[in-house]
Amino acid sequence: MDEIFKQNKYMIALDVGGSYIKTSVLNGHSELVPDTLSIFPSKAKASKEVIMNHLVTVIKEQLKKVPSDDQNLLGVGFAFPGPFDYENGISYIKGVDKFDALYGVNLQEALMGQIKSDPFFSSRIADEFVIAFENDANLFALGEQMSGHGQGFTKAIYLTLGTGAGSAFMDQGQLVKSGKDVPENGWIYKDPFGASIVDDYISKRGILKLAKDHGIEIEDGEVKTLAEMANNNNQAAQKVFHIFGENIGKALNPYIQSFAPQAIILGGQISKSIDLFIDGIQQTLNRREIVIKCSNDTSASTFIGIGALINNQHVHH
Repeated sequence: MDEIFKQNKYMIALDVGGSYIKTSVLNGHSELVPDTLSIFPSKAKASKEVIMNHLVTVIKEQLKKVPSDDQNLLGVGFAFPGPFDYENGISYIKGVDKFDALYGVNLQEALMGQIKSDPFFSSRIADEFVIAFENDANLFALGEQMSGHGQGFTKAIYLTLGTGAGSAFMDQGQLVKSGKDVPENGWIYKDPFGASIVDDYISKRGILKLAKDHGIEIEDGEVKTLAEMANNNNQAAQKVFHIFGENIGKALNPYIQSFAPQAIILGGQISKSIDLFIDGIQQTLNRREIVIKCSNDTSASTFIGIGALINNQHVHH
């Protein structure tokens, strides 16, 4: 793609969660445009119509942050929670009290229809405008690979630690979603673990349950509060983080064998407390020489990954 083509092109990245939508504008080179990071409510419990109109409003508000004479929107990309048909843009989330109204809706078609019929966008979207969807762990991996800690590694496992255990496997800049070396879709969350599955252990609820098992009740339900206790020499809290790290190591071990990564790169809210659980990971990992890194900014990496996703779609169209 030539430089002139890229000059005044923009992309809008939306990281959609159950409570909030984080969004940023990127330029044609997948770089974050300064001062465009915004947070909107997700309106996840609203009707289909309200949610769709809200998404269009968010896109408009973001586009207005770009100087008006060169608004040329290449695409909009979404990090969207699953279950979701990312290829076709259809949501299958149900029964979790968020985005129920979008079940079975083709968001890609519906949004494209709304944007193309809205006079606001007519002079502002590129002819080759695309709307793309992907899972947040994959986007985090793409972003870290492009501009974060993944740059130096051919093969790495990416793990996002938050409400659940997001994961992605990358080999030579490509996401690996199938094959005998990796779990289906690259997702470890539903692998059998302990008394249930990985997601029940390597997640916010997993670490809070561990705390409870060790006699610690976290009033505000925040992992940050538990981390403050551990940093203030509360030994039970320190032990909880250590076991949490051991669980991460145990969950990754089958893939350390099969996929043989050079690095494990962590992101997500809980990864900010890595100093408290990295020893636990290292002690249980079957290969000690694997580099463990923590993202400097999970959101930024996810946005950059969305830029890569949109650019990839243009290459393939």
